Amino acid sequence: MRTGELGGRKVSLLALGTADYGGLCPAEKAFDFMDAYVDIGGNFIDTARVYGDFVTPKNGESEKVVGRWMDARGNRDRLFLSTKGGHPPLNDMNAGRLSRDEIRSDMAASLEALRTDHVDIYWLHRDDAARPVGDIMETLQGLIEDGSTRLIGASNWRPERIEAANAYAAAHGLMPFCANQPQFSLARQMNVEDPTLTPMDAETYAMHLRTGMACVPFSSQAKGFFTKLEQLGADGLPDKAKRRFLYPENLEVYRRILEIKERTGLSVGAIALAWLTCQPFPTFPLVGVSRMEHIHALKEAGDACLTPEQREYLRAMS
Repeated sequence: MRTGELGGRKVSLLALGTADYGGLCPAEKAFDFMDAYVDIGGNFIDTARVYGDFVTPKNGESEKVVGRWMDARGNRDRLFLSTKGGHPPLNDMNAGRLSRDEIRSDMAASLEALRTDHVDIYWLHRDDAARPVGDIMETLQGLIEDGSTRLIGASNWRPERIEAANAYAAAHGLMPFCANQPQFSLARQMNVEDPTLTPMDAETYAMHLRTGMACVPFSSQAKGFFTKLEQLGADGLPDKAKRRFLYPENLEVYRRILEIKERTGLSVGAIALAWLTCQPFPTFPLVGVSRMEHIHALKEAGDACLTPEQREYLRAMS
């Protein structure tokens, strides 16, 4: 699998997401997935304080599974470990949770669950627009200084808030956000049920182009929309996929994918992920798997490359 640089570390271009570990994905199966991911050259594991079971929420279930796996394999030092905190209560998504005590409490709980003394990058899972960015960056600086995290990132933040936070950091000698985690895939999601999710839009894309900031997109495979379209046809798609993605714009992208597939021999799924990994700024898509064959497909996707012309032909962002 190809690698890129994030915060001075060499990391795999495809990061393994663990949102369902400890919930819909039992620990034994999660162990198998993580083992297989490492076997194909992956080293970037992403989790979060709220991951594990969104049906009956139990904070930290995914982190606990990842922690037990790292402990059993003795491989913590060989991984780039990512987790997220500061998420609002699931029953009140408009409530901010970025006070100093809340961030530090989430970090302490994450480190305990992960059975480690630090993570490589710590993300704030949501923003609190009512809280000054200076207060947030000062809190995060404390986590860096005490060794809890090496790097910091923003997830579901608007670009103007990220740039304001980094301007404050630059003016006060603090660590800036080194990466952004937006919703971003080749398939444009037309129907977004959760208004607190922040998609890659023109303003955010321009920020990445201007600053060179790394992007670690979630929902990078659009729930496998293009692959399912190839396998099932439009009529066979699940209702959720139809509601979110089955629109003329994405069908035109799919037609272009098939053209590139014919010329390159790459699979539909590999082309969709390569569109992200070949962006003009460092991009490390978060990928989820539910079957072992998905891991094997990641090997092709992690090595796939598109030319800038092919990338722009599929869907131009700038």
